[in-house]
Amino acid sequence: MTIPASFIQELIARADVVEIVGRYVQLKKAGANFMGLCPFHGEKSPSFSVSPTKQFYHCFGCGVHGNAIGFLMEHAGMGFVEAVHDLAGQYGLQVPEDDASPPSAPAPPPSARSRPR
Repeated sequence: MTIPASFIQELIARADVVEIVGRYVQLKKAGANFMGLCPFHGEKSPSFSVSPTKQFYHCFGCGVHGNAIGFLMEHAGMGFVEAVHDLAGQYGLQVPEDDASPPSAPAPPPSARSRPR
């Protein structure tokens, strides 16, 4: 089962990365962005930037970056599908799943009965 790419794009567009990250990291407004201490490495001065207009985060100290789904995966240790379901649940969305699986291999031919000689 796969999650349609169009749904993932819609989910990322609806998700507020500042709100999601702000649940785990104390953020302060700094110009157009928000800054905080990076949750992925120890630091004393903020180098972790979250952009509400671009909907992504980036740490100038360790280089980690991504969107709301990526943050849940990295910080909360979720898998991709779990992070999508979690984020969708936070926004009251139902995750559509394609049941389209790759075509299965044809069934093997019936076994031939051995004939007496």
